[in-house]
Amino acid sequence: MNEILLFDLATIHVRFISNFALEKISELLQKKGLDAEIAMKRAQEVFFNESEKASLFLHNLTKVVDGNVMRDIYQYIAQRALLQSPIDFYSYDQLVGMIQRNYKMNMSEEELEKIRQIAQANRIGVIFSD
Repeated sequence: MNEILLFDLATIHVRFISNFALEKISELLQKKGLDAEIAMKRAQEVFFNESEKASLFLHNLTKVVDGNVMRDIYQYIAQRALLQSPIDFYSYDQLVGMIQRNYKMNMSEEELEKIRQIAQANRIGVIFSD
C-alpha cells in the first residue's frame, strides 16, 4: 500500500506566560468602578472572544507605536470594553482607526503597510516582526 504524507510548513505560535493585556484592561475597568468579575468578562469580550491572544495583539501594535501611545490605546480599549463594543484585531480597518484615533491621522505608506501585516499576523496568531 502506497501512502502519501503531506506536511505543511510549521507556523510558530507564541503563548505569553500571562495575558498581561487582558489583566491591564480589566484593571482599567475596575478603576472605572466595575466589579472584578464583570471587568474581566468585559475585557475578554472586547477582543471578540479571542482574549487568549490579547497580549499578542497588543504586542504586535508596539511595532507601529511607542509606549506613550500604547497607554492611550489601552485606555481606548478599556472604554470600548466598558461600552461593550468589541474590536476586531484581525481587521486592518479597525486597527488603522484605533491607531489614528490615538496616534496620528496621517500615517505613512510604510506605517499603513505594517498595520496590514500586523492584522495578518494577528489572524494567524504569530508575533509580527519587521
